Amino acid sequence: MHKCRPIFPVKSLLIATAGWTVCGGAAAAELTGSAAVAPGFIFTDNVCLEKNNKQSDWVATATPSGAIAAKGNKASFNMSGSVQFNSLTDSQLESNDCAGGTLGNRKQFAPNINARGKADLIDNWLSISGFGRANQNEVSSFRTGGNDPLDRNGNTNTYYRYSVSPLLSRRLKDDVARVSLRYTYDEIINTEDTVNDSTSNRAIASIKNGGESQISWNLMGQYRKVEYDDENFVGTNQRPRQDTELKSASLSLGYQIDRSWQINGRYGKEWNDFQSYNNSDTGGNAWDIGVRWTPSPRTTVAVGITDRFFGKTPRVSIAHTYRRHVFTGSYNKQITFGRDIRTSSDLLNPGYVNNSAVNDEGPILDERLSAGYTYNGRYAVLNLSGYHSEQTREDDGEQSTFQNWAVSVSPLISRTYTFSGTLAWNKDEPRGIAGIPNSDFSNTSESWITNLTVGRALNNRMNLSVSYQYTDQQSDDSFNEYKENRITATLNISL
Repeated sequence: MHKCRPIFPVKSLLIATAGWTVCGGAAAAELTGSAAVAPGFIFTDNVCLEKNNKQSDWVATATPSGAIAAKGNKASFNMSGSVQFNSLTDSQLESNDCAGGTLGNRKQFAPNINARGKADLIDNWLSISGFGRANQNEVSSFRTGGNDPLDRNGNTNTYYRYSVSPLLSRRLKDDVARVSLRYTYDEIINTEDTVNDSTSNRAIASIKNGGESQISWNLMGQYRKVEYDDENFVGTNQRPRQDTELKSASLSLGYQIDRSWQINGRYGKEWNDFQSYNNSDTGGNAWDIGVRWTPSPRTTVAVGITDRFFGKTPRVSIAHTYRRHVFTGSYNKQITFGRDIRTSSDLLNPGYVNNSAVNDEGPILDERLSAGYTYNGRYAVLNLSGYHSEQTREDDGEQSTFQNWAVSVSPLISRTYTFSGTLAWNKDEPRGIAGIPNSDFSNTSESWITNLTVGRALNNRMNLSVSYQYTDQQSDDSFNEYKENRITATLNISL
């Protein structure tokens, strides 16, 4: 039996709305909003997403969207997004002899909603914030169709994520130090049984220097526990699930040499508790040392080296803004979770939501290179972004590599017409343990996606867009190979 979940992130909306209302200012709030609806149709020459069974078909779509923002004296709340509904049914896929049409659990809607709220409960003492998100990701990164809102082969998972985070903070007398305690409850609800629901409880306590000083310090303790609802099954074998606990304490120090240079370091200890495939110590001493260079307010470069239980690794972070140019880049290696990678935006490239990741309940060692460049010119906008991620599952040592790079350009044609083009390359590669294939027998896949879109403003309330998309996916398994030509026409109507 498949999970039954609401279309909208009900919990997150209730929490954010309640927090904003309770904290006062509701009656005097500034409220703004907008709404639109976009009927459209899709023509595809490969509705089955199959190599040897190319069947053409038409799909109708309807996409209501909107945004609302409220701001009071002590609280704020905003929500925006859309939900696309489509007419593609299981019987329609079955009549075309599509393999995905036999699954019977497809979803005919695709939400993309974000909500965020914040409120001050007690001035200079207690505040609360929260966010909610409804979106989709892949059940398996190594199968076809997971990034397709039409969900033509059952590889699409709809998730609802929300968090609530109260913060207790206080400046000590004469701002000699600042004390804070933050607790965050985070839950992810998935529609697919093979992607288990999970919760995260996190607490961070810190005391750091107050005001401006050449020497900065921060004494911090952290605790996080990640739990899953069900046991995880891999192939025909049941692998016992173990909840993960991450605990650490550290002292950070920084010395500002001059306006541009800072030396910083951190020393502490970790007490982690999770299943490790090599039975090595998952805790112990941890340190970090590095420098930060800020030659101007537009440029920040930070480099350093970190030593934790998984070894010594370098770290690099670059951010540069100059007139119409923005460049960001980073390299680091950290312990994280598939639940967080799959449902969060890349910090440097917010356009990448739902990054590829192994579907596992244990911690993941993620070694990641990210980069992005944007040129916002008078006559065109250019964007290049992507990431290369090497992921190792800590509970069994299985490894996978995920790469996603894209370039898009939007030249300014006229006030009436718009044009944009995108070229994207994606590669997902399971590498197993020491060359042994992954336990779920997944295969390497590589895809190229080209998209061209032309838009025309009809009047102040309506605009029409037509796009052409070509997808070529190759795989070690012919079942995951396909080519598709798709034409989409959409009429967006502001209400």
